[in-house]
Amino acid sequence: MLEGYDFVYFSPGPWEGLRRNRHQLMSIFACQNKVIFVERRWHLRPTLAAFRRGELTVSDLHRPALRQISNGLFVYHYPMWAPISGRFPLSHLTKAIRRAAIRRALRRLCITQPIVWFSQPDMVDLIDEIPSARLCIYHVVDEYSAYSDHTTDSRRRVEEAEKKMLRLADVVIVVSEKLYEAKRRYNPRTYLIQNGVDYPAYTAALANPQVPPELEAIPRPRLGYSGLIGDKLDLDMLKDLALVNPQWSFVFIGQVRVVRQADHWQALLSLPNVHYLGLVNAMRVPHYLKGLDVGLMPYIQDRHAEHISPLKLYDYLAAGLPVASMNIPAAREFSQFVHLADRPVDFARVVENALNDVAPERRQARMNIAAQHTWEVRVEQLSSVIQAQMAGVPV
Repeated sequence: MLEGYDFVYFSPGPWEGLRRNRHQLMSIFACQNKVIFVERRWHLRPTLAAFRRGELTVSDLHRPALRQISNGLFVYHYPMWAPISGRFPLSHLTKAIRRAAIRRALRRLCITQPIVWFSQPDMVDLIDEIPSARLCIYHVVDEYSAYSDHTTDSRRRVEEAEKKMLRLADVVIVVSEKLYEAKRRYNPRTYLIQNGVDYPAYTAALANPQVPPELEAIPRPRLGYSGLIGDKLDLDMLKDLALVNPQWSFVFIGQVRVVRQADHWQALLSLPNVHYLGLVNAMRVPHYLKGLDVGLMPYIQDRHAEHISPLKLYDYLAAGLPVASMNIPAAREFSQFVHLADRPVDFARVVENALNDVAPERRQARMNIAAQHTWEVRVEQLSSVIQAQMAGVPV
C-alpha cells in the first residue's frame, strides 16, 4: 500500500450515512497516509430550501471546517454561508471564499502536494482547486448520465462535463467492464478496479450467533435487500412477488430515495410480509445480513444497471448468502454463485432456486470468493496504479 502520501478526496456526499466505496478506500489509505475527505459543496437554492424546511439551522453555519475521524483521516466541511450560486458577482465571490477556505485547511494539516481524487463529472471545475496536486484521479463508480432523473439538457451537461474530466485527469479508475469500455476512449490511462467488501467484518459477525432482535422477530424465510432504496429497483416487481408469496418475508435495510416509484414503494410497504428496518449503522450491517436467507438484487435492467458494480453483491457473498439477481453484467461475472433472472417474470423462480441453495459447501464457496475481493486488495491495486503513474512507467 502507498505510504507517507497525502490524499484529498472530493466527495459528492457527507461522511456520515450510507457507507460507500469512498469511505472504505479512504479509511484504509488513512492507516498509512494523511487523508482529507472533502464533503459536498453547498448550492444556494437547495440550502435555502433546507433552512425553510427546518433541516438546517443557524448553528449549522458555525460547524467546524475540520474534524478528525482517525489518526490519518480528516473530514472537511465547506462553509455553508458561501454556497455555489449561478449569478455573477456572487458566484465568483463565493467561489473565491471556498477556495481560500479549503487551502487554509490544507495548510493547517501541512498538506502540500496531495494526490487529489474526484468522484463525479460536475467536479471538473475543481481540477485547478489545488494547483500543487501530485496526481489527479477521476474515480467512476456509475454511468452518471444514465440516472433516471435527468432531463435531456441535464444529461447532455453531464456527458460534456465528464468528457472534459476524463481528458484532464491523470488517471481514471472505473469499477466495471462496461465503464471501462465507455471511458477508455477518452483517456488511455483508464484502469478497471472493482468494488470490494469488508470481509473481516463479516467473519466477525458470523462468529457471533446473535441476530438483531427486530430481524429475529421476522418470520423466515427472509429475503433481504441492503443499500440505497431508489428508482433503480423494480419495486413493482417486488410488490407482485410479495403479494403472490405471503410465506416469504421481504426485509429492506438502507436509505430511501424513491421519486418516480413513490407509489410502488408505499404499496410495497403496506404489505404484511414487507419490513423496512431503516438505515442501519455500517458496522451493524453484517449482523443483519447474516440473518437473511437470500440476498436480493432486483435491479431494473437499463443502461444504469449495465454499468454498476454493486457493493451489496460482495456483502451478500461474504455473509454466505445465496443471491437472487436480475441478469446484469456485474452479477453474470459471479454466475456460479448468483441465481439470475433474465426477465422480471422469472424472478420468483430464481428466488426459489436461491432458497434451495443451502448446502454448507456452497455457503463456504460463496464466502471464499468474497475473501478474494476485500477492500485491502483493492487498495493494493490502486496503489500499484498510482505508484506506476507517478513513476511514469506502464502498469
